[in-house]
Amino acid sequence: MVPPMPDHTDLGFPLKLQRRRSFAPSLGSAGVVRTLQRLERKPAIAFAYFKDTESIGFRHDLATYTEIIRVLSHKGQGRMLFSLFREILLQADGGGGGPEIVPLMDQLRRTCTTSAPDTIGLFGDLFRLGIVPSVLTCNILLKFAAESGDSEIVVSAYDQIKLFGLTLDAHSLGLITWSLFREKKADKAFQVWAEMIEMGVKPDINAYSSFIAGLCDCGKIDLAYAILQEISREGVQVEPIAYNMVMDGLSKEMRLQEVEMLLEDKTRQGFTPDIYGYSYLIRSYGKAGNLLKVLDHYQAMVSHGFETNCHIASYLLQCFTKLGMTSEVTEHFQKLRDSGLNVDGVLYNIAIYAYCKLGNMDEAVKLLREMKAEGLTPDRIHYTCVIKGYCLKGDVPNARQAFEVMLKANVKPDVVTYNILASGFCKNGLVTEVFHLLDHMADQGLEPNSLTYGIIIDGFCRSDNLSEAEVLFNIVEEKGIDHIEVLYSSMVCGYLHSGWTDHAYMLFLRVAKQGKFVDHFSCSKLMNDLCRDGNAQGASTVCSMMLENNVIPDVISYSKLISAYCQTGDMHNACLWFHDMVQRGLSVDVIVYTVLMNGYCKVGQMEEACKLFDQMINLGIKPDVIAYTVLLDGHLKEYLQRCWQGVSKERRIYLLRAKQNMLLSSMKKMEIEPDVPFYTVLIDGQCKADFLEEARGRFDELLQKGLTPDQYVYTALISGYCSQGEIEKAQDLFEEMQAVELVDAPEVMDAADQKHSLWRLQKSEAPEVLVQRRTTVWLQNYKRQIGHNVAKFKFALHTPTSVLGLAIGPYISCRGKDATGEEVIKPYTPTTLDSDIGYFEFVIKEVSN
Repeated sequence: MVPPMPDHTDLGFPLKLQRRRSFAPSLGSAGVVRTLQRLERKPAIAFAYFKDTESIGFRHDLATYTEIIRVLSHKGQGRMLFSLFREILLQADGGGGGPEIVPLMDQLRRTCTTSAPDTIGLFGDLFRLGIVPSVLTCNILLKFAAESGDSEIVVSAYDQIKLFGLTLDAHSLGLITWSLFREKKADKAFQVWAEMIEMGVKPDINAYSSFIAGLCDCGKIDLAYAILQEISREGVQVEPIAYNMVMDGLSKEMRLQEVEMLLEDKTRQGFTPDIYGYSYLIRSYGKAGNLLKVLDHYQAMVSHGFETNCHIASYLLQCFTKLGMTSEVTEHFQKLRDSGLNVDGVLYNIAIYAYCKLGNMDEAVKLLREMKAEGLTPDRIHYTCVIKGYCLKGDVPNARQAFEVMLKANVKPDVVTYNILASGFCKNGLVTEVFHLLDHMADQGLEPNSLTYGIIIDGFCRSDNLSEAEVLFNIVEEKGIDHIEVLYSSMVCGYLHSGWTDHAYMLFLRVAKQGKFVDHFSCSKLMNDLCRDGNAQGASTVCSMMLENNVIPDVISYSKLISAYCQTGDMHNACLWFHDMVQRGLSVDVIVYTVLMNGYCKVGQMEEACKLFDQMINLGIKPDVIAYTVLLDGHLKEYLQRCWQGVSKERRIYLLRAKQNMLLSSMKKMEIEPDVPFYTVLIDGQCKADFLEEARGRFDELLQKGLTPDQYVYTALISGYCSQGEIEKAQDLFEEMQAVELVDAPEVMDAADQKHSLWRLQKSEAPEVLVQRRTTVWLQNYKRQIGHNVAKFKFALHTPTSVLGLAIGPYISCRGKDATGEEVIKPYTPTTLDSDIGYFEFVIKEVSN
């Protein structure tokens, strides 16, 4: 709508001019322009004068129109300009003989109207009248629309221009795409870009550069990179900032080889290398922990004459920190400071952290004072770092003092600071101070969060203050707190740390019934401890609840659970969890297969164990020496079982040797070298099969490979010699074992004065997969006749029961209690120790002189 024309009398127009209306022919264009110039500071009066001269018959020309537009534009009189422009259009439509509209459009650079849609509407009217403005005028419109902040208005203006077949220029392209990029409408911007290129618009360097930069700002790094590569191949130049923004985006996505290629391409395009490309590479390679690349690019940057700034120095030091090279952090910090670099607060913080981690609190505090001397004000992070350093050293008094200095400096601590200090108090058993600290937090207007309470509970438990931890836990649970799962997780871990696995398990179940859940770490630790305690069913329940809550246990947790069932001989459940693990896509490794194979070997299912071994190889999982040791030990147990089943000795020996040779051949093919435990089982098996010469050969082979035999290897061979009556060889080997200090000298007992001697042994589970049960027996200074002359034989055994049996089995019987509590005396066999009898008294039979 055209605004109402102002009343000239109301505007206080000069009365003399009203009287001279009849003398309009005496007015000249130059005179009107001069009058408008004098009224420049009074735009309303100037506009009234312009209209009044027109009403008395004066015909305005281009000069007068230009001047009134200048006056109104300069003073921001949008409504008056709108009215003037509308009248110009009406005059052109009605043949009123108005001025040329196209030149006048260029006078509307500053403002056309206060409404961008109205401006576009005027342009539409202009087009419909057949008046085509210049590209410059169109760009004025697009710029005004873009400044409105609404890309839809810009696109509307662009669509209006397209309808009349106007071809815009590179500046128009930049205005439209810039407006769209500002609102993150990268896809629409690319569509407009493609349309205008197809219409014949030739982007210039600025257009290409701003377009690539806009794509990067919107996260369209791949598209920006592709366009940059394409125009580079075509020899089109872009501004260095386009390269830098693409390199920055690629480096944040850790596509560092592509960044390096772009840096080289930028140099080939004739651009002088700048510091930004090196900065991006040093930053990202530092995050990846690739120190060699960081140093390479750092040296390249220095060789091009660029000085290190604080940002690049911080990337370098942070890389050292990430790699745990704390001493190097302090060393390079000193070099940077000595080089004259103006060290900022970030670099000071990295160095202070390094000194705190090294335990050098004197240097850390010295740097803090140096900061103040350099005019830098330490912030919360600097003070918190120092407090943490003191707490790590257990220096609670100085940690408290640093906290007080922080408060005096009017630096307000945050929850992180309080958490660190609370942890330090807890680890040192300062229960009262912890509660005072909580009160201080409240006085400062800070509310302890679940992490704060979790840290305190964990600290109490680690400092053997479990009762205080339970008190605080009960108080907070009753009060209620956000993210209470953190609190539950801390209490579960606290119970586990204190060895109260049952309490942890009961709390876990109670929390689960309430619809809440502890974190992944606490669940995994609970599973591990339940498995360690032999509670496979409890661990299975925890695992099931984790899966119900869409929490997938890791490979280690699954392995522990499978191992727990294997230890109890429950291969059904062990296999169920193994298959569940596979179905969930977890990476099953050689350790899991070995645990399961060992379980089958324990229950005498060698066929299943061998199937698993073949399956593992077919899946491309390379077995290790432990896997081979498990199978070798399983075949040895199978050999002994066949002995009890009445299989002929020749058949047993043949089968055992065949399987041993098969495993040795497979290990050679896989390029797996035997270790000491493998040789122990192998030598033990060969001794039991009466191949003492081969066993001795394996022993010598072990020595030739540079391996150091332990007491179990010696014991296996000694037992073999004993079983065959080779007492002198056994004694020589025993003395050799003593010479290398693998056993202590036995205590002297006179067997001649005592025909019967008793040793009490207790069965115990060993954690290794190879040795299932070990027994310690001391046989000292006794005489025995084994088809040879009487000999005195001193020796001590710490050995698997299978080795012990052949060595002293013929001379002992076992006395103990069975499952019903009845006392029984049995002849010694390896299965005796595998029975349910908990304690044995080994009675050495009378030996003749």
